[in-house]
Amino acid sequence: MPDTKLVKNVILWRHADAELCAPGQTDMARPLTAKGLKQSRAMAQWLQQYLPKNTVVLVSPALRALQTAEALNGKVIIEDVFQPDTRLTEVLAYLHQHTAENVLIVGHQPWLGELVAALLGLGDTPAISVKKGAVWWLRLRQQGGSTYQLFSVQTPQLLD
Repeated sequence: MPDTKLVKNVILWRHADAELCAPGQTDMARPLTAKGLKQSRAMAQWLQQYLPKNTVVLVSPALRALQTAEALNGKVIIEDVFQPDTRLTEVLAYLHQHTAENVLIVGHQPWLGELVAALLGLGDTPAISVKKGAVWWLRLRQQGGSTYQLFSVQTPQLLD
């Protein structure tokens, strides 16, 4: 695993509930459902209470991820590396070169769950199931180390 020691907090937010693909619509253009909009607002409210002030928000270019992040009402950086079909190796390489202390990534399964397993050092564990709209907050175990520990998991259902 690449050394991601500069990133102290890796906060992963799976996009909220989205519409199925309509005829002629691309996967990237799928919007959130009414339920998804409610989920994203609930999680954003929780995140706004706890996110460190200097958190960099990185978002998949997919509409459903952008709409999820919009609930934060803040600046986001759209990164193509976080598309739905990206590979874990690409995400890890991106994190390896990132210099922010705190990042929030709004993205997709299965790579979000694969990233959780990789950062927690779970070896050959298959991807962790990250529910729609859920946030997994991983914190660097110790300064100078390269493994993370689970700090918090929140789902929209827990906030109802």
